[in-house]
Formats: sequence, structure tokens, C-alpha cells
Amino acid sequence: MIRKFRRACGVLALGTALFAAGAAVPATAFSASAAASAPSQARSLPPQQNVPDLDAGGPAKTVDYPPDGQRYHQPSSISIQAPPHTRIVGLDLRCTGMSCPVQIAGDGKSATAQGSASTWDFIRPFTVHVVADSDAPLAGGTFTGSFTLNGVTQPLTVHIAPGIQGIIAGNLKNTSPAGGGVRVLAVDPGSSTEAAGLLPGDVITEVAGILTPTVNDLDAVLSGKRSGATYPVVVKRAGALVTLQIPLDPEP
Repeated sequence: MIRKFRRACGVLALGTALFAAGAAVPATAFSASAAASAPSQARSLPPQQNVPDLDAGGPAKTVDYPPDGQRYHQPSSISIQAPPHTRIVGLDLRCTGMSCPVQIAGDGKSATAQGSASTWDFIRPFTVHVVADSDAPLAGGTFTGSFTLNGVTQPLTVHIAPGIQGIIAGNLKNTSPAGGGVRVLAVDPGSSTEAAGLLPGDVITEVAGILTPTVNDLDAVLSGKRSGATYPVVVKRAGALVTLQIPLDPEP
């Protein structure tokens, strides 16, 4: 949390009373002169507390950066770079008593935030919400971005779970002669392929921007692509070219 520094009225009297009672003065009870004289120091942002396991195309999970318990004498500035194959969908700074607007890039690959207070206490964690892209590598793996607070950077690391090989679910064969595309003889009922609109009689000529003149070429394009990821598929249908957005089905 970023908490704005608040001036306390009668701080000298309060400090005297607390000292007499044998108690420490609270961290928020600093006079304006004391705050002004405190030096601006570089802090070490603590590393993240957890490495989340993400499912590609699954729900968001969180990465927490614990507080250092320190008082900062400069406005906060935060910059985040998402790990590869992930997107930032939220940033919780737990601000009170000040504004700290958050901006997340349209593609979710970066985020920034600025705090308005010149003096603030870092006493609650910062939380980044991330999701794994549906087309993350089939093998999954550990991927790292960055979290920067006032020039101090820590890694932002996630683990993406392995997936299942994706396919276009149907009975496919080469055109005759081979090289004219992949003919669809039948489409598996109830599949994502069927729901996306692929029809018997279609001829697949391109997947994900790559030509597929034969079944072997189609298999090569799909190799390493996980089920659930959606790709543009160009087909010849009744003499016209039609582009379908097909989510890949899991390989049996």
C-alpha cells in the first residue's frame, strides 16, 4: 500500500506525552520540518513472494511484492513488463489518502503507475494480476518480466503449465493432385472445429498465415501449437476464399 504522509496537529505535545509514557512516536506523526529534513534514499524493492502456475488461456493469478516498511520521500513511479506469453490484467497498489492512477497497455504487455504524494509509507504489498496467452508454447516453462519501483527493479517470474497438442478436428486428405490444399472430408461433431464453421468440402489453403498445400504441411504448421489457441484458417469454398477463426481441439 502507498499511504500518504499526514501532518499531525500538536505533534510536539503528542510526542512529549508519548515519550513521557514510555511509548514510541508513531511513524505517521512526523512534523513538516522533520519530513523536509529527512534525506531521500534509494530503497531495495523486495523480491516477489510467489511464482504463480498459469494455465494458457486460464484465469488470472497474482504476483505479490511485499512491503519494505520504509518511508519514501519522493513520489512513487512504477513500471512493469509482463513476462513473455503473458498479459497484465490488473495492478493493485492499495492506495489511501492519495491518487495513484494505473495505466495498462492495450495488449497487456506493460503497465505504469504514478503516486501523487511526495512522502509515503510502503506498508502493504503491491499485487500484479497476470494471465497466460492461449497460444503460449506447448511445452510451457518459466518466463520472466520485470517490476520497477523508483528505479529499483526486481524480476516478475511466472510458470506456464504444459499444454496438449492442438489439431483441426476432422478427416483431412490431400487434394488430387497433391499441392492444391487440404480437403475436408468430414468434421468431428461437437468439436471446436465444427463450431468455428469448417465444413465438409472445404479446402484448407492457409493456417496462421502459412500456406498448407499438403497434409504434411498442415501438420508442420500445427506442430507445437496447443489446444484452445485460435488461429485464422483460409479455405476455398464454392470458388471463394473464406477465413475462419478456429480454436484448435485437443489431440486425442
